[in-house]
Amino acid sequence: MTRPSFLAPALTAALLVASAAATAQTTPPDARARYEQEREKCMTNNTQDSVATCLREANNALDASRKGDLSNPGTAASGNATQRCAAFATAAEQTECMRRVETPVSGSVSGGGVLRESTTTTIVPAPAPTQRP
Repeated sequence: MTRPSFLAPALTAALLVASAAATAQTTPPDARARYEQEREKCMTNNTQDSVATCLREANNALDASRKGDLSNPGTAASGNATQRCAAFATAAEQTECMRRVETPVSGSVSGGGVLRESTTTTIVPAPAPTQRP
């Protein structure tokens, strides 16, 4: 008569628990605080999305933060902006685009997007006075 071995399943379970504990990452305090703020906005319907979508996005952001997937785009974003300016036909339009990209921004995602403001002053010379004969 053979006895079933309980050692293998017990060892497997212990290894699974140990690996789960090793891979579990703690949530940074600022990410948790940000999640709570986003959740509060969702619950007060202070967003453009539905409550379900808002909560799902907040949970996804928190999960990505735990995994270390959230990052500051930094130079990649500015490189993308430079590439977008290359689509303009003339050098003057490309220069104007770059000037807009490099200006300070205002706005927020919850407010509808990032706003860039650019003011260009062009001085047009006055026409020469016409002489009467």
